[in-house]
Amino acid sequence: MKIIKELKKRDFKVATIKHSHHKMEMDKENTDTWKHKEAGSETVVGIGNRTFFNIAKDLSLERILLLIKIIEEPDFVVIEGFKNYKYCKISTSKELEDEFTIKTVDALHIDENEVKSLVDMIEKSSYDIIDTLTTNECGYVDGESIGKAIVSNEISYAPDDVDVYLSINEKVIGLNYFVNNFIKNSVVGMLKSLKTKEYGIKKNNGFEKIELIINNKKNK
Repeated sequence: MKIIKELKKRDFKVATIKHSHHKMEMDKENTDTWKHKEAGSETVVGIGNRTFFNIAKDLSLERILLLIKIIEEPDFVVIEGFKNYKYCKISTSKELEDEFTIKTVDALHIDENEVKSLVDMIEKSSYDIIDTLTTNECGYVDGESIGKAIVSNEISYAPDDVDVYLSINEKVIGLNYFVNNFIKNSVVGMLKSLKTKEYGIKKNNGFEKIELIINNKKNK
């Protein structure tokens, strides 16, 4: 919670993920959304002053991160749980330290200055979805090795390097610079031929975010 509050103080947009081995309920018993789920709905969406999704499916961390990026595009995602994930992490026990651990802390007794120092480290050592990481630095050929190098401050992360995010069969696929730029330039070029103005979207600087889903399966 302290990390989230400090990130917000720095004007960052923050999302959070809580992982638990126990059953988690997003709505109370006998509410309408609860009744929808009990009736057999696979996905229940509640819309009010907030929107929540209740999906009857165990999604991978990378899939969740991609969906969060599509919906909200936060600056940081704070993840609680997922002890074996390959992202910059803060440990609460020496026994849980690994190559991606940037600091081990006493969560119950950490003070304000320590939190600020910790968030400084988070800003420096965090990075995007691991399968999307690319670099021209010699010796780093996959997302995991790039992530380790960023955490150990051997290289720095440049978030502007990734423009295109690709998912096939719910698996995030990494793209190199050539494919990233080819897809981006090709799609944007074709979209400029469409009459988007009638939808309230101007062609010049109007395509800030493009979301494209291709259904490549035969209908049942």
